[in-house]
Amino acid sequence: MKADIKRECRKQSMVSWGKESLKKLKTGDFEQDDPRVKCYVRCFMIKNGILNDKGQWTDLEKALQHLPKFMQESSWEIFQRCKSVSGDDPCDKAFQVAKCYVKLQPLILDFVSFV
Repeated sequence: MKADIKRECRKQSMVSWGKESLKKLKTGDFEQDDPRVKCYVRCFMIKNGILNDKGQWTDLEKALQHLPKFMQESSWEIFQRCKSVSGDDPCDKAFQVAKCYVKLQPLILDFVSFV
């Protein structure tokens, strides 16, 4: 992933790299309630073509092409399962989907750097 996307999302969500919550997120720890981190995840998903700016799912197959081939099919199936989870607002919804995805596909943390 491009560093500028992550930097832009940190700026947009007003979360700093020094925040413990981003360090937790990097290790797959989604047991947190910082709204800035949730908006960071939403921004990351938008900038990487998973969501549009209205919070709607885009062409997941195209978005998943960034993943290693062996993860693409299972990732598509996991997103189909996770995309219906609810959230309190658009940022929380994106965060809950990411949390669901990482829970079912923890290998993603070895291949995609969220932060």
